[in-house]
Amino acid sequence: MATAQTDQSVRSGISLQARVLSFPEVLAQSVANMAPSAAMALLPLLVFYSAGNATWLSFLLSVIVLLVVAYCASLFATRINSAGSFYVWVTRALGPAAGSSAGWGLVLGYLFTGIACVIGFEIYGSNLLQGYGVISAGNHWAHLILYLVGGIAPAVMAVSDIKISQRLAFFLEAASVTIILVLCIAVYVHNGGVLDHAQLSLKGGKAGGVVVGMVLAIFAFVGFESAGALGQEAKDPARSVPRAILWSCGIIGVFYLIVCYAQIYGFGAAAFGTATAPMPQLAGVVGLGWLGHVIAIGITCSMFACTLACLTAGSRMLLSLGHDGLLPKVFTHTTRHTKAPGVAIWAVAVPMTVIPIAYIAAGSVDTVLTGVEGTLATYGFMLAYGLVALAAPIYLFKLNEGKALAWILGILGAVTMLFVFYVNWIPTAIPNDIFPSLVGSFRWLPYVFLAWTAIGLAWYFIVRATRPEVVRAAGTWGDATDPAAAAEEAQGNRV
Repeated sequence: MATAQTDQSVRSGISLQARVLSFPEVLAQSVANMAPSAAMALLPLLVFYSAGNATWLSFLLSVIVLLVVAYCASLFATRINSAGSFYVWVTRALGPAAGSSAGWGLVLGYLFTGIACVIGFEIYGSNLLQGYGVISAGNHWAHLILYLVGGIAPAVMAVSDIKISQRLAFFLEAASVTIILVLCIAVYVHNGGVLDHAQLSLKGGKAGGVVVGMVLAIFAFVGFESAGALGQEAKDPARSVPRAILWSCGIIGVFYLIVCYAQIYGFGAAAFGTATAPMPQLAGVVGLGWLGHVIAIGITCSMFACTLACLTAGSRMLLSLGHDGLLPKVFTHTTRHTKAPGVAIWAVAVPMTVIPIAYIAAGSVDTVLTGVEGTLATYGFMLAYGLVALAAPIYLFKLNEGKALAWILGILGAVTMLFVFYVNWIPTAIPNDIFPSLVGSFRWLPYVFLAWTAIGLAWYFIVRATRPEVVRAAGTWGDATDPAAAAEEAQGNRV
């Protein structure tokens, strides 16, 4: 057994001492990447504009859909341990072209989610400092410093010690979530009960609005899968990684339902629609105005933790692509003491910091830019989610472990992700009366995503034409636990 473990460590390039993350720390990766506190700061209000009193239903349906995808991902996580997560898993089932597309999509997702969080850190951080009189509204140097802190400080932590960074991320997010739940309890106490008949009867809600609202509700969940990137650094990864993927999606999904329901219940539908900073303002409505400042601090911390989680997951994706030869080998460099993928971390951190600074300097509005970057990130995640859902039953079929449930849920997950993209793209391509037309930068985002995907595929085919041996070995780095890959290698029929 010791020999086998040593052999696997040599293949992966990571020492046995690198498996240091316990289940709570692996769970922290997904929870921090979802940034539930930051998500609940604005997304319920945005969903409310479409779904009204049925906002909670949009979130409930989104929980179900994402649990379907999480189930499919868990089928891989119990069998394959890899820093490449979805990239490696999809490659095993659908081949290297689909696998590289999934990895390329996740790189887009982690990068632009991180950018949105850096912007959010600046927004809430500057509001806090202005509220306490530390800076003035027109102090551009202070805003620049906040951008740099929001982007560079998480990178320094990720390079220094992943164990410490994971614990800090979990602590920051847990504290924020706890404070928000206290506010929800205060709402129920203030209103003398928990039953809101307008919401429970879906008063004024429409089916089309619920479906449109699901698009933004799903964005609240993106990142739940990022625990899969820690397959080589987690203790007992075959248990901890799939549990973290499923638990984060389910637990945080329940949290979302509680918070969005409480926000509308506390304000009332009419007042909620006019709110600008719902949770801090809600604290004032229930007579706990002082709690609003604490919540704002929690949201700022949540943005920081999400940036850290995006760096962790995104860098591991670049690490795997680099080791497989689909990206330059420089991305495989790890630090001497912590074994963290230092080059890959900084490759993600620099654009995370520079892009928002450049856009804001060019005159963009930070709140609008947050929505644009977050929407683009969602497209990247949806591509990976749809592919992994489709890949799961096919992978089990290769193992002669075919399950009817896997086929049903896999097809459902893939079709749902395609539909979510369709809902966003169709108003731009074909004007209609069902979905509202996209405006401003949003109308171009589907095409930006399609261009990103095309570039990734073009690069893949260039590598395939010039170095076919790289494609044949795609998705095999750092893993000695995949029975399907072993069988294919023995038969010499790998795609």
